[in-house]
Amino acid sequence: MWVYAAVALVSAGCLYLAYELGRYQGGYSIMDHRRERADLAAKLVEEQSVSEELRRQLAIGETANDIDRATYAQVETTLGDLQAQIQAQEEELVFYRGIVSPQDRVAGLRIQSLEALPSDGEGRYVLRLLLVQAIVHSRRVSGEVKLQLEGIQDGQIALFDAAELVVPGEPYDMAYEFRYFQGLEAELALPVGFEPQRMTVEIWPNEARAERINQTFEWPAIAG
Repeated sequence: MWVYAAVALVSAGCLYLAYELGRYQGGYSIMDHRRERADLAAKLVEEQSVSEELRRQLAIGETANDIDRATYAQVETTLGDLQAQIQAQEEELVFYRGIVSPQDRVAGLRIQSLEALPSDGEGRYVLRLLLVQAIVHSRRVSGEVKLQLEGIQDGQIALFDAAELVVPGEPYDMAYEFRYFQGLEAELALPVGFEPQRMTVEIWPNEARAERINQTFEWPAIAG
């Protein structure tokens, strides 16, 4: 039946994207090649077209009442799941493209993202830092990250090293060593009455000629 054929095509698209992601994660710089970028983009357009055609045919079939309701529900559920997979894989491809070929074309170690997600308990946050090495991946990089939180307490400016704010009993390790990317995480408990304003991230590379990286993030922009 055409509906199952269409679902099969969309499913094949998911497998194709998963394959491309696997190649990325294995270290292949496929997005450096324009032809393969174009092929992938065309494949995504094709799968989206199939999805739209499937929905159109489902609507026609429903009007004609030539497919039972249970089949509609099954196919629509399957289609929704497949589209969610495609969306997730597209987002992953965007992430890996940012490592292999970022828009600014600047190579080297960089901060990809910083998040402070509310945790259990008042004033608690899970801090998530993502570091990447863009474009050039011929060697591993290593070093240490230092985090400083600035804010207001009792009407005055207050500064805290993140290491001072770690939830008791929770690990704190801001050392990094990777070739492509690495995530660092810590759970912090802010002092009572402290109003965070911004966080400064300092990266101290171990490599002799590597430059130190210093970047400041406004707290409202990173706090979830």
